[in-house]
Amino acid sequence: MDEILEYLESIIENPDDLSNLPQTIGRLRELNNGWVEQEGQYQERINNLQQANRNYLSQIPVTQQEDEGPPEDEGPTFEDAQQQLLNAMTNVGGN
Repeated sequence: MDEILEYLESIIENPDDLSNLPQTIGRLRELNNGWVEQEGQYQERINNLQQANRNYLSQIPVTQQEDEGPPEDEGPTFEDAQQQLLNAMTNVGGN
């Protein structure tokens, strides 16, 4: 990569000298092919890890959850509120 940067800097200094352009293009193609190959290897490794995770997860037994019984007390009900309101209405005025 350094040699490519040096070549680009030399073009800036002397735009008429393009003698190393074919070599630089060849080097860029080599680097690109290397990156493409490396990306393919990474994707293959990722796929293998995902498949291994799926296999491990499939080995975990899944049990049916049992009925937990009646729900816990969720606070006052509508009937409780009605009874409290009737009690308050009958005690109005201090009676």
